[in-house]
Amino acid sequence: MNLRSIQITNFSFRNFSKRFGIFVVPILLFQNCYLNPVVYDLLNPAEKEENPAALSLLGLGPSAMIVTGQIFSGPSGVSGATVRIFGSTDPTNVSTTDSAGRFKLIGSEGTMNLQVEFSGTTFTIELFVTPIAVSLISISNSSFTVLNLGMYSSSLGNVSFFDLTSSNPYNGLIVSNNPIYTATIGNDFNFSFSENLEVPSDANQWRIDNILISPTLSYFSTSVSGNQVDIQVNPGSYSFQTYTITLLPGIKSLSGKSLKQTMMQFQISFLP
Repeated sequence: MNLRSIQITNFSFRNFSKRFGIFVVPILLFQNCYLNPVVYDLLNPAEKEENPAALSLLGLGPSAMIVTGQIFSGPSGVSGATVRIFGSTDPTNVSTTDSAGRFKLIGSEGTMNLQVEFSGTTFTIELFVTPIAVSLISISNSSFTVLNLGMYSSSLGNVSFFDLTSSNPYNGLIVSNNPIYTATIGNDFNFSFSENLEVPSDANQWRIDNILISPTLSYFSTSVSGNQVDIQVNPGSYSFQTYTITLLPGIKSLSGKSLKQTMMQFQISFLP
């Protein structure tokens, strides 16, 4: 029997075979080409593993974490101290503190140990770094304190800060005798900054809005001039207390930078 001669109603085997060939042959040809290693590589190029170090040099890779803070000794920022990662010999990750005692080092999450050298004294600072905050664990020399710890991305470049450079009273002050009282809180409260301040129209209201002191004291006057703030405190309002001073971000430089919120504590255990 000749199968090609079979006719079914509305169906022609001969026409079907032609159409089947037109439909199937291109698929077979494409499949053969696609499975060919040369063709497959052209259609599906392999992903190349990038070198993060090279990308970083080009400014295209992941940014580093810069850990920063201020080192104070008594009322003033420690200027000219050398700060590095403890035990590190990397000459590129070393910071010299500025007039506000600020250092900047490439860091990483977790515990971070710093070595500080200043005027023949060497001490260590232990920090704990998370993606959202940097906190002080310990400092091996009680003559120094650390303020305003934080972090930022290296992609921001060399960030310029508006900082407190000195204060009286200062963080950690203990007023325990008459000479200390006379040299510190017996005079005006004064605060110095790394840049000139935006001058307010009403200095007393500016103090109320931007400098919080707790427990409350009473004041005679407030002066804001250049990079200085002076507050005349009524000495009769002192008591045997631990006081907290908080400087708020409403304190701004003429260039428009805001101060990072800064907190200090001092204690009065002597009054004349």
